[in-house]
Amino acid sequence: MMINPDMQIEEVTLDNVVEKIKDFYDESEWNFITVNATDLGGKLQIDWLFSKYGAKNIIKIFRAQDVSYDAFIPSIVPVIPSAWLAEWELADLFGLEVENAATGVFIAPDGPKAPLRADTKL
Repeated sequence: MMINPDMQIEEVTLDNVVEKIKDFYDESEWNFITVNATDLGGKLQIDWLFSKYGAKNIIKIFRAQDVSYDAFIPSIVPVIPSAWLAEWELADLFGLEVENAATGVFIAPDGPKAPLRADTKL
């Protein structure tokens, strides 16, 4: 059986993403999946993903495009407390400055820094 999700993508900026998610998010209707970064070589695309409870394959994505490696990424933890895990992962794996995120949680102290960035030499 093929899964063809209905992906509803809303373009956001780092300046408005927290407010957009706060206005959208209803914990009784939507499940926060994760926040994901895709390295496009010199810049990133960041997606905040949600799935609708009780609906098959409905995915809501808030997408920030053309994000620089040194951008300050705001946290959605005040809206969705469980988001800290995905945010801290972005800080470690991409070397991003994510608001209130600790580093050194997912990578050993002697491990590679920002291993998922395209410009990292492993």
